[in-house]
Amino acid sequence: MSSIALRQPVPTSSTPLFFRLDARSQRLVALTDVMQTPLHWLDEPRAPWPAQLPEALRGPIEQMLAKGQSGRLHLRFDGILWQIALSHEQDAFWLICLQTQSQEITADLALHLPRLSQMASQQQFAPMLESLKETLGADRLALWHYQASGSLGGEQLTPVFSLGWDGTDAGKAATPLAAIRGDSRYIRALRTRKALSFSETAHQPMLSQHYYLSEDNVHSRLDAALLDQDRLIGVLSLEYRTPTLLNEEMLQLVRHCAQQLGHWQPQVEEMASEAAQALSLPGELSLMTGIDYCETLVSWACHISGASLGWVGEYQPRGKDLWVIPRHVRLKGEPQHWPAMGLDPGPSAELFHHGQALYIEDLAQRYPSATKLLSHDAKAFIGIPLSLPTPGPIGQLILLLDQPLADPMPLLDVLTSQAKRAAIELQRLAADDALRLAEVAFNTHDGLLVTDSQGTILKVNHSFCRITGFAQSEMVGQHIDRLRPPYYGDRLKEEVWQTVRNQELWIGEEQCLNQAGNLFPVRLMVSGVRNEHGEIGHLVCSFYDVSKEKEAARNIEQLAYYDDLCGLYNRRSLTDALNRTLSEPNGQWGALLLVDLDNFKSINDSLGHAYGDMLLQAVVARLKELPQDNLVLARTSGDEFALLFTALGQGYVTAKILAEHFARELMGQFRAPFDIESHKLHCSASIGISLFSGEDKDHLILMQQADTAAHMAKRGGQGSYVFFSQAMAEKERSKLALSNQLRDALRNHELLLHYQPQYRVDNGALSGIEALLRWQKSDGTMVPPGEFIPIAEETSLIQDIGYWVMKTACAQYSFWLNQGFTIPHLSVNVSARQFHTAGFVQQVEYILRDTGVPPSRLLLEITESVVLENRLESIARMHQLKELGILLSIDDFGTGYSSLAYLRDLPADEVKLDRSFIQTLVHSEQDRAIVKAILDLARVFRFTVTAEGVEEQEQLDILKHLGCQHYQGFLTSRPLPVKALESLLTPLSSG
Repeated sequence: MSSIALRQPVPTSSTPLFFRLDARSQRLVALTDVMQTPLHWLDEPRAPWPAQLPEALRGPIEQMLAKGQSGRLHLRFDGILWQIALSHEQDAFWLICLQTQSQEITADLALHLPRLSQMASQQQFAPMLESLKETLGADRLALWHYQASGSLGGEQLTPVFSLGWDGTDAGKAATPLAAIRGDSRYIRALRTRKALSFSETAHQPMLSQHYYLSEDNVHSRLDAALLDQDRLIGVLSLEYRTPTLLNEEMLQLVRHCAQQLGHWQPQVEEMASEAAQALSLPGELSLMTGIDYCETLVSWACHISGASLGWVGEYQPRGKDLWVIPRHVRLKGEPQHWPAMGLDPGPSAELFHHGQALYIEDLAQRYPSATKLLSHDAKAFIGIPLSLPTPGPIGQLILLLDQPLADPMPLLDVLTSQAKRAAIELQRLAADDALRLAEVAFNTHDGLLVTDSQGTILKVNHSFCRITGFAQSEMVGQHIDRLRPPYYGDRLKEEVWQTVRNQELWIGEEQCLNQAGNLFPVRLMVSGVRNEHGEIGHLVCSFYDVSKEKEAARNIEQLAYYDDLCGLYNRRSLTDALNRTLSEPNGQWGALLLVDLDNFKSINDSLGHAYGDMLLQAVVARLKELPQDNLVLARTSGDEFALLFTALGQGYVTAKILAEHFARELMGQFRAPFDIESHKLHCSASIGISLFSGEDKDHLILMQQADTAAHMAKRGGQGSYVFFSQAMAEKERSKLALSNQLRDALRNHELLLHYQPQYRVDNGALSGIEALLRWQKSDGTMVPPGEFIPIAEETSLIQDIGYWVMKTACAQYSFWLNQGFTIPHLSVNVSARQFHTAGFVQQVEYILRDTGVPPSRLLLEITESVVLENRLESIARMHQLKELGILLSIDDFGTGYSSLAYLRDLPADEVKLDRSFIQTLVHSEQDRAIVKAILDLARVFRFTVTAEGVEEQEQLDILKHLGCQHYQGFLTSRPLPVKALESLLTPLSSG
């Protein structure tokens, strides 16, 4: 046969038959085929349920249905034992299982069972079959070999043994038996029922492929399946030429003999004894162990069986997958080294799950999903499970054969006899691997030491010696206290022992003593090893030096919470300290002082960042001279420091007085110059102060308040301090809102220009106009220039606004000139940020070229503070503008730090007297003297002079008397929009 496995016991009952009953329609439907059973009349009932049942069966079943209960019944009727099971499914549907069993086998047939079984146990299969044929009175007995895919195409039955008129019994001539194709219905029924009986065989659809039946006039037939587990491997047939009544007892007898034939090969039976003698193991195998034993066993098995591939190895379940670790692999006679491999679902996995020796042919048909196994194109498979007394096999011996074996049983018996020995050797190899792994693990990078239960050191590894500096000979036999001397109140030993007893493992950080006598931090893990009594007999201590980790953690903390230049807290640490202070109110008021260094940027830019860093360090040194009680020092940004006072008294007034005292003391630290190498650097500080109490909770608000106060202090004058107030906050919010609105105003075209005429003092003739920026919101309200222009100058908006003003004014002025208006020149103000922007000269040149305004008619007004901000660069840029032909005016002259030296070098054409001189000109002799001096100086440098803010006739008369050339002011005209100015200029132009 083509498959061998353990035999199954003879079934004592018929195949269970299942029916579904609909209690409402009284209809019984067979769920299994009942045609070949004693209940064949239940397949298509002609009467509704349960009338088709005999009364002896119907009564008990109806009683159970009436109660609506599931259960079992055991009834005897008509010489048959009926086993009935009822199970309620849902609604009115019931599942019914019927199974029949003979109460007793016919006496004559029952007497033959022990004799036939004894023949089978003695391997006398041919005599057993001959006795079976005679007992049942069959005309012919045949044994068929089944193939799922034979040479005829599809399922095939091939005769391998026969007794009867075409065999040893001479009789009527008959058709010789030959291979035939098996009907799929016939094969399926055999697998399911294990045995079949037929009458009038020539007319049975299932036997249509058995062509010889009609030729040989076979009337009745008994068939029993030869199975390897659930796999059909052959058929045992008994045939009758005369009509014969075939009963259940005969079926059971044939089925019993078929099961005894599981692995019989009739064509080689006479050679069995010779083959068994040839399969003798090598004598030296008994003297070998470990890998030598595995190599010799696999090599012999491959040679004796002709296997092209064989291996032996142990199983290793990995989650839901099954792996094998090959110990020895032989491929085509040569040893191979294979890694661990996962097993496909197939015979190798069945060895693990069922623990039975297997010989299998037709691998592709039975295991189509075993791709790895099928890739070797083997024709047959031998598998031996290797087991110990413990449940389940621990390994396998596999042979893949190029040709099937005629009789595999002798080889299976020999290999099976070595299964336990092979399992022991695999276990020995696994233990050796574990020892090697343990040795490698013991010599890991971490320090390891083993102690007994008393703390005596028994063994240390090389890493221990490397980390501690102790030699192995110095520590073995010493107590572990030598590595960590105990101290008063130390409970480490008790804690470790208690944890190891309860949890098997203790992990923590401790200090260890090295050979030099220095303590260093270690990460320590202590695990216990229990003896055969379950008590902890040894401790294994693993540790590694965490000094570098601790140092790295300190560095990370330093970077995260401290300023790396000055060593003070950074903003993050200040925030944490402020949060802790606010979250733990103690009834005390506190203060946050934000210190912003003045002129630090100029020092940093002129001397370099190295000097700037040294200045910051010098500032920190002076800050640390302040009393440090309840004080937190921090550096929050490049040139800003914060001082947090956490306890300044229990009242607002007291806190403010103390905060002011500290602010003055702090400012005193900046009075003396800072000696930075060869330089004496003077640096002041602007201080913003925010007071807080236990009711304040938001640290961000406090920091914002201190920052706002610091900005106000810097804006009000360097070297001062300012307390935060709500009015200040409102002003800053209003300023921010106005800044946002100003950005929208530029996009929404809310900005416009008014023009103020300028006149000659001597005759009142028009001498020019000045373009002045105005902001009219969408609702018609006007925003004073004094409110939004400073905001624009503080931001980058002034560049966009300045460009728009100059281009719009020049375009309008060009239009007026083309319309015939007589306007000598146009004055446009230029901000400091706009003037110092790279490309400003090219921008002016482009506007003049684009609008067509003659350069000599454009007068740019620049404040003297713009020139002083960067004198050399400013003068150079003014010369570039003069080269274009543009006129230049020094605006607000006399209000800044005016210097005759720089005035001499400026390529200006005009100076403008600030309105602050004009307003007091009538009543102040000093201001008249200043104005006269400016006018005399202007005549010397050939500058024209324009007075701003002339509002009274007396002011104009004095200017005329002093020799001023031009003026502008409310006396003659306010700044006018375009239409109003055109109306004003039209009479002048026509006149």
